[in-house]
Amino acid sequence: MRAFLPMLFLYGTGLCASMQVGLVGPIANMLRGQFDLTQAQFGLVASLITAAGAICATPAGVWAARLGLKQAVIVGAITIVLGAIVFSQANHVAFLYIGRFLTSFGYLLIVVAAPSWMTHLGDRRTVALAMGLWGTFVPVGIAMGTWISAGLSAWLGWRMAVLGCAIPALVCVIPLMMRANPPREGFNRSLAKGVSGVLRDKNAIAIALTFAIFAGTTSATVAFMPTMLMDRLDITLTIAATIIGITTIAGNIAGSLLGGILLGRNIQGRLLLLVGLPLMASSIAIIYMAPNLATVIVVLCAFNIGQGIVAGTCFALLPRIAGNNLSMPALQGMLAQFAEIFVVIIPPVSGLIIDDFAWTGAAIAFALFYLASMGVAGRRIAIMA
Repeated sequence: MRAFLPMLFLYGTGLCASMQVGLVGPIANMLRGQFDLTQAQFGLVASLITAAGAICATPAGVWAARLGLKQAVIVGAITIVLGAIVFSQANHVAFLYIGRFLTSFGYLLIVVAAPSWMTHLGDRRTVALAMGLWGTFVPVGIAMGTWISAGLSAWLGWRMAVLGCAIPALVCVIPLMMRANPPREGFNRSLAKGVSGVLRDKNAIAIALTFAIFAGTTSATVAFMPTMLMDRLDITLTIAATIIGITTIAGNIAGSLLGGILLGRNIQGRLLLLVGLPLMASSIAIIYMAPNLATVIVVLCAFNIGQGIVAGTCFALLPRIAGNNLSMPALQGMLAQFAEIFVVIIPPVSGLIIDDFAWTGAAIAFALFYLASMGVAGRRIAIMA
């Protein structure tokens, strides 16, 4: 129980970080209307949340550990709120970009520091449970951000929706201020050794690239999905966000638990990736071309189960890859950096595809992206992973 509450609050900071990804989908039409944004410009607004990670996530993992994981989490939460304030008060598109870029630094600090802190809060079984839970923070946080943003924007406008998705980060971080800073043993490698170690490991590179393509594509699918559902099926924003939120949370938790059970029975992680990624590819193609809402709901469940399997497997493989030779914070940082490079790239590219080829083009493109991720997993990840 002593470990449960701090782990819960750390997980909460991760959810708040990922909510910054999900909040933009429901307010897309409001932003485009007020700032006259193209789909590609909106894609850039959505993707800038991970710009800092795309630039420096790998060394940030080492820096955060050496400077103090507790301090990194606290500063990350504060920075998320500051970025949200800038974004919410924007009167020009440039301030939308600046606010998202600032928020991206807070997102990065939490993503690399919070899970590393978790590893100091209990025995191996407790830590394994916590890391399994952490594997769901991205999709569940995105779903919560989508849901909260939709509700607040319909009630109070998009500016309050942005603030409403950021303030909970401070609520989660306040109890953590009372905790002692985790020990620095195991995090005393130099910056150069910590970074170079993970960059030389073939399995680490393979997992990072597989997760990167998966994460960038998922970010794009979620950012455009509310608008797609409203355009194609003529439903309200509230209904679209509710469907996305419920299916994402339920499906990802189910997929993560299934993946964890199978990994615990010595099923190869690579095999799980080779099942989850094509499931997502086929599902997203159907979702973006589905003729009715019932089909969307059913296939969204399958899509999110696949998402839970893939995300949970990638995070679960990190300790196996790290072993005794690699810096775990640096490995987490590299995973984040690769992912965030693709999260910066894929949503704007997807926006261009939608502008030229509509939602059918998006369906084909998203499916191909997931299949590319599967190709990396199948060819590059070693058998023992």
